[in-house]
Amino acid sequence: MRQLSKFLLCLLIAVTVAAEPVLANYGAASAFYARRDYISSAAAYFQAYGYPKLAGEKEKAEWGLAQSLERLGFYYSASKYYSLIVRRGPTRNNIFFTKALEELGRINSTINLGQSHVVQLFRTRIDPAMVPGPARGFYFYYLGIEAFERKKYEQAASYFQKVPTGAYFIKAQFHLGVVSNLRGAHSKAIGYFERVRQSADKSEDGDWLREQANLNIARVDYEVQRFREAIEAYAQIPRESDNWLEALFEASWTFFMMQKHNNTLGTIHTLHSPFFENRFFPESYILQAITFLRLCRYKQVKVSLTKFKTRYKGVFDDLNKMLGKYKSDQKGFFRLTYDYRVGSLRDYKRAWAILDSLSRTDTFKEAGNTIRFADNELARLSRYQSRWGSSGLQDEVSSFLRSKKTAAVKDAGGRLYDAASVSYAYLKELSDQTIGINTEMVLGRVDSLRAQLKVGTADKKANFIGGLQSLNVTQDLEYWPFEGEYWEDELGGYVYNIESLCAKGGDGGAGSKGAKGDKAKGGASADAEQ
Repeated sequence: MRQLSKFLLCLLIAVTVAAEPVLANYGAASAFYARRDYISSAAAYFQAYGYPKLAGEKEKAEWGLAQSLERLGFYYSASKYYSLIVRRGPTRNNIFFTKALEELGRINSTINLGQSHVVQLFRTRIDPAMVPGPARGFYFYYLGIEAFERKKYEQAASYFQKVPTGAYFIKAQFHLGVVSNLRGAHSKAIGYFERVRQSADKSEDGDWLREQANLNIARVDYEVQRFREAIEAYAQIPRESDNWLEALFEASWTFFMMQKHNNTLGTIHTLHSPFFENRFFPESYILQAITFLRLCRYKQVKVSLTKFKTRYKGVFDDLNKMLGKYKSDQKGFFRLTYDYRVGSLRDYKRAWAILDSLSRTDTFKEAGNTIRFADNELARLSRYQSRWGSSGLQDEVSSFLRSKKTAAVKDAGGRLYDAASVSYAYLKELSDQTIGINTEMVLGRVDSLRAQLKVGTADKKANFIGGLQSLNVTQDLEYWPFEGEYWEDELGGYVYNIESLCAKGGDGGAGSKGAKGDKAKGGASADAEQ
């Protein structure tokens, strides 16, 4: 009987909370929360938050509301109220400041809140001593990111160095590596990247960090002309990775600097495969042209420059149209990129390589995650329509989630548009380079032009088969003719086998004149004169 009376009392409280907001009280909300009835406690806390009866009750109800939503798995929705607490700063009356900051750090490590959201949190001046231990990584990491984006590298490094062991530590170490390299501290940079490579989690995010660390180790080695080490680092990027083609492209420049022109041309052969027709590597044609120039193969130089014009003239024109149409429509530009990614876009086909590149950026992925998480919460909110009734909680949270989506799309659209504008300028610059190379050749200033292509001294002991793998002198190699086709299982493994046509004493690659290309075990060769 007592249990039945207790049940009826709880039911009466729930009905009263839904029907009469002004009668809501903090005590009833706390009772629901204690029984882990977070659906009822969320509605009751929301009403007590809107109609507090006692001093300090509004702040306590705000905290309870955020906690209830988080327990229900509404992480974005909870972040709204935690953020309100944090943005008021660590005042004497804001007793939940440190706890709210800690909760936001935990939520952000589970589902990314979005950088624009996080940056707003820290516009209020906060004494670092007030930041709780579990939230210090979250706090200092994002201060570092903000300073880094403003190119205040010294300040960024000081923040990243304060990130303690935890969810943000390895990411901070990665950025310290980038900052160290920008400062010219190459060995220190590699040390940071090595730590990332060895310590990143065995997860999708960890794999991505490891690959980025390998790419940056390779770039540092390239910068200080440790070309062989750079190739070894590029070779660590797995073929199934989204970073693989970028590694091949950068490795092709490394081979060029080593005067390993057959490796350069072979690597570029993969980039020009029809399998990757929507990937954006226009500079590969310029590199191919100047590699042939180094080999005194002037007909092939012209062919490469012509292929660049044929391949990217349409890209340039359609990109120009896109930039004109969406100049003041950030949301529209994001939608354009999204439509490409999901396969529903039918326009601007010649510029799909640009949209493909944009859709692989962190900016696009982060906005996509925000949309997905927000939509998930919006869909789940509809289930509580009958429980939350006229409390207004569902409407307020739904409005917040839709605003969050809109802000994410607008911010990402603007960043993607800026990136597309950079690609447009990049294509224009490369086009000017093709004109310059052609002009120098027409005017007969080839020797002068070739002299400008400063390259490193090749390591005569360093030879490479396909796949960026160095040749072991004990390897048993197999050869067979290659007629210019593309084999999907050999992508990344092509190596040309052509000689320089320069006069004796000139530079160039090895080979025998007129020899057909061969396929070596682990890599293929292609005759450039086909």
